[in-house]
Amino acid sequence: MRTLEGVEAEFYLEAMQLALDELQQYSEAEVELNLCTYDRIFDSASFEQKVFLLHRALTPLLVPTVEAPALTNTLEAAAYFPFAYVRMQIVEEIECEEFEADEEPKPFTYAYRELVWQPFSAYLLEGWQESEFEDEGDEYEPIIHHVHSIDLKMWKDIIEGLMNRIFWDRDWQITAINPQLLDGIDPNLGEAVGLTDAYLTNRLPKVDPEQASELLAEI
Repeated sequence: MRTLEGVEAEFYLEAMQLALDELQQYSEAEVELNLCTYDRIFDSASFEQKVFLLHRALTPLLVPTVEAPALTNTLEAAAYFPFAYVRMQIVEEIECEEFEADEEPKPFTYAYRELVWQPFSAYLLEGWQESEFEDEGDEYEPIIHHVHSIDLKMWKDIIEGLMNRIFWDRDWQITAINPQLLDGIDPNLGEAVGLTDAYLTNRLPKVDPEQASELLAEI
């Protein structure tokens, strides 16, 4: 992982804070937040354990002097968590807008799309405009991307593009497809996809509420 800067860092921190705020609200209500990273270990962690892992993933991404820990499936799942949260919120945002199509937009109608649009327009939009064209007869016109678009595929592609600036692959999701790997990696599969025993872990940290509260305050 690399250190994030500028608009990208601001977006990632805000996304993490929003995700953690909702995660905390659900925890206090003793309700499970239906948000999946596709890593079985991270997704089964307690609120306190998730806070620990999210803090551990966030810090080296934002603070250049903090050395990144060795990558594991749980750490990468934690780093992915804010993206999963924002994607979920954009899906809900668009569904609500379509349901309330006859009503005037509210201040929060486009909140998550506007949040994602900032790093997209800063880092990806120009490249998209140069490479994507629509065929209209004998002429080609650039595809129009708009911050208030209800094109869900476009938003998923945008989030995927932002993720690709941080992640080389999606290795942490392999435990959802092959849960048996958590009992011991198959050498044949491990070599084929570049995984090692050091990457895959089925262990979660021991975190008490007081420690989690301190880490949450830092974030």
